[in-house]
Amino acid sequence: MQCPNGCPSSMEERKVKKIFHRNHEPIVISDLVMYVCSDCGQESMPLASARIVENILNGKAKPSGRFTAELYEISSVDDCK
Repeated sequence: MQCPNGCPSSMEERKVKKIFHRNHEPIVISDLVMYVCSDCGQESMPLASARIVENILNGKAKPSGRFTAELYEISSVDDCK
């Protein structure tokens, strides 16, 4: 698959972690297959991965665990001077 940005390299298939939101709550999907351009980093989601994400977001899959993370909102961060 060629990069939609016109880069000379072909996009590589990689398994990545992505954060999505369901009912205003973050969820992490790991081992998600994506195509990534090694030149510019542009990502493209194959249809099979999109269907998996859709099923997860629609509650058709059970989670394998939980995670917690700190949240930083840019509007609340002071200049780090």
